[in-house]
Amino acid sequence: MSKDKAEAVSYFAQKPLPWQESQWKSLLRRMRSDALPHALLLKGALGVGKGAFSQALMSRVLCHTPSGGYACGHCKSCDLLQAGTHPDVLVIEPESSGKPIKIDQIRRINEFARKTAQQGGRRVIIIDPAEAMNVNAANALLKSLEEPGDNTLFLLVSARAGDMLATIRSRCQLVMFPVPDLSLAKQWLGDHIADAQTIDHLLSLSCGSPVLARNMFDQNVLELRGHLINVMPELFRGNLTPVELAKEQHTGDLISLLGWLGSWLDDAVKLRLTADESLVRNRDVNRMIGYLAKKADAPTLVKVRDRIMLQRQQLQEGANLNSQMLLEGVFSDYLELAL
Repeated sequence: MSKDKAEAVSYFAQKPLPWQESQWKSLLRRMRSDALPHALLLKGALGVGKGAFSQALMSRVLCHTPSGGYACGHCKSCDLLQAGTHPDVLVIEPESSGKPIKIDQIRRINEFARKTAQQGGRRVIIIDPAEAMNVNAANALLKSLEEPGDNTLFLLVSARAGDMLATIRSRCQLVMFPVPDLSLAKQWLGDHIADAQTIDHLLSLSCGSPVLARNMFDQNVLELRGHLINVMPELFRGNLTPVELAKEQHTGDLISLLGWLGSWLDDAVKLRLTADESLVRNRDVNRMIGYLAKKADAPTLVKVRDRIMLQRQQLQEGANLNSQMLLEGVFSDYLELAL
């Protein structure tokens, strides 16, 4: 398989996730009538399974002997996909989490798209996440989208399609992936997580996105978040300085950390403005949220929240920020709110 990482990685998936049947059936009808667009933009919130869908669709498109609407799983093409050695597949991803997709990576697409499919079918190019392309990379992609060559399928996966160039979006057909029904998400997670209360907590933190919830479980996020919740009062009591707390936390998942800190302030704003505790999403941090809502006025809370979320967005877009200094500033802001 041609891809951006040196190691062989399987991108085979036989079926889409349970809540993606309507999107699957719609594209399957188009495939059977030879009306599948050359470029699809798979758009939806982080963690709803767009990447899994792109892999299942790629597997189906390339399969030599599909069965029941899905890839068979045992033909030569499926074997190559599972081995990570399919010659008609190119997967473009950031070189590491939070980094941009660069123009050199997109140039590989332009070269790949000119070749003839070695397995006699289609060539499939996945860009995930597509919003990670920097401006030069996005501009370089336009030519391939305009002149894709025969039997070439582009699958652009995005949680923030609004951050992409309008000229890229306009050359793709949009496929939307909403957050699934809560009961379906719980049922799917129940096959992996035994405790129903843990599932509810994870779905609340992930805004209902089941794949994100499962990843959070696998990465032990609840324990990491719980530790942060436990040490924040030590900051307010003066037992920990912002510098000390930043030093402890800066080697973790900074994007998730800022997301939690921003979300807590979002709840504090709601509580300050409405005094309605039912609007609070982070119920396990009720006491601290109530404390901040009493201590700081709404404009100040909003200002700090917006600053945190802007820094988080900058990290998601690949900005190279000093994590220690960033967190020192954030924890200092939190401490000022509590004074």
